[in-house]
Amino acid sequence: MLTDLWKKLHLKLFYEMTPADRTRVYTEIATISTPSRTFYLLACISTIIAAYGLLANSTAVVIGAMLIAPLMGPIFGIALGLSNGDNNLLKNSLISELQGMLLAIGLAIIIGMIPLRPDFGSEIIARTQPTIYDVIIALASGVAGAYAMVNKRIGPALPGVAISTAIVPPLATVGLCISIGNWDWALGAFLLFLVNLLAIEFAAAAVYAISGLVKLDRPEGLETFFRRFGLSLVILLIMGIFMTQTLGRIVTERTLAEKVREVISEQVRTTVGARLSEVRYERQDGTLQVMAVVLTPQEFDSQRVADIESVLQQEVEPNTRLVVRSLLSRDADRNGQVFIAEEERLMQTRLAEENMFLGNVSRMLTTELGKVPGTRVVEIQPDPINENGERNITAVVHTPTPINPLQVEELEEQLNNSLEVPIRLKVRSLLTRDADNKQYIYEDSTWHKPLKGPELVFHETLELTIKNQLYNQEPAAQLLELYYGEKDEDLLVLMQIRAPYSFGPDEVNEMETTLQKQVDERIKVIIRTQVGADASADWYLSGYDENLAKVLVP
Repeated sequence: MLTDLWKKLHLKLFYEMTPADRTRVYTEIATISTPSRTFYLLACISTIIAAYGLLANSTAVVIGAMLIAPLMGPIFGIALGLSNGDNNLLKNSLISELQGMLLAIGLAIIIGMIPLRPDFGSEIIARTQPTIYDVIIALASGVAGAYAMVNKRIGPALPGVAISTAIVPPLATVGLCISIGNWDWALGAFLLFLVNLLAIEFAAAAVYAISGLVKLDRPEGLETFFRRFGLSLVILLIMGIFMTQTLGRIVTERTLAEKVREVISEQVRTTVGARLSEVRYERQDGTLQVMAVVLTPQEFDSQRVADIESVLQQEVEPNTRLVVRSLLSRDADRNGQVFIAEEERLMQTRLAEENMFLGNVSRMLTTELGKVPGTRVVEIQPDPINENGERNITAVVHTPTPINPLQVEELEEQLNNSLEVPIRLKVRSLLTRDADNKQYIYEDSTWHKPLKGPELVFHETLELTIKNQLYNQEPAAQLLELYYGEKDEDLLVLMQIRAPYSFGPDEVNEMETTLQKQVDERIKVIIRTQVGADASADWYLSGYDENLAKVLVP
């Protein structure tokens, strides 16, 4: 019954081969399967082209290497030698294929060890993760190449297309990966070569049998075919199963990556001026650990991170933990600071109005504060409208002396009169000192001279006590700057700290009480808070290891 089916396929697909045709085809296959100087020369040239094409990440160059690679010829010889029981042809073909394989891998290792080698790109990585698609492509290529040889009506271009099957590029990838000691990738690339070899061999043997190049008129002839090629078929099936699983994992990972990026991006871009820069993730103990790097004009606090994490848990995976790293980023045009959301412009009209408003605020404050020597605006932070309907604006400035409440009141009045919008202004002064090679610029009487003796001991005691108390009150807080001096009968201490939230009267009172007990009972404390910290959904972090999560390949 099977023999009758093969005869019907032969009548529909092939013309009747004469003894002369069979001799011609047999001779051609034996010729391209025999080791020769031409074979080794083409193997070297194709390997060199493939290796440098892979390093250059050039698909066109890799295709050029495929077209001149001679390693598919011996595979046809192996298929024909097994089909006809020609041990001499089988031996020559195996020797050619083995020597060509070792030559290609060895030459690629040498190329990979040459200095000035670039990082591996997508062309190499794609050949380290074979899937079921590669099996199907190799089977089709084997059929095409063998069919072109046994059917004289097919044009001479088709064998070249068949030779384009990935034989040399995987071997070149094996050598390049070995040269950097990446054995996992080298194994993956070698598996791709092995799958191609077995698939082409089996497909070519089937074509030879159907075409009549190999006689299978008797039922036992078909049994002989499967006995000789059954092992190849079984190996192909097993590898096909594993490669199907690999394909499934790749599809699942890409879907997960796209979904994570999409969800986080949608949540981030609701903050004016913020956009998602990078996403990294990995699985640890059943938890999806996600690290999102966000370019934003203001930090994402723990509550904002918790909200985004909740959306991820609902739409992506329940057991997800998110950490957001906020990178302060500001956009500006020739008129000053602007706020642009790059991703898909949500609520375009509202954002345009917001950008215009904040740009006007930035220009006005830059002009007015520029009149104060050594002062410049570095950031404008918009906050939600308060219960009185006022727009809350925080201006961050670098200045040698703090901007006092009277100056803030004047600035606020000017903004209200000019913009005709009720504005509540806060100015956060970041104290800075500029100097040339002779003196401090914008020198002020509040600057302390170098300390020594009892004054130095007092300063170090005060600073250490403040740092210890800060850690007790809020471990994520940091002391940035410290100023103090006598005023009337009090010792006024002004400190600037960085913390996840602004210290209020209760926190200041706790700090003041501790300093009065441990340092000087005359101390009166003023704390200026610069809000900012790394945050997770659980709480603020004193530090975060950025290597915890891997980079997500889009």
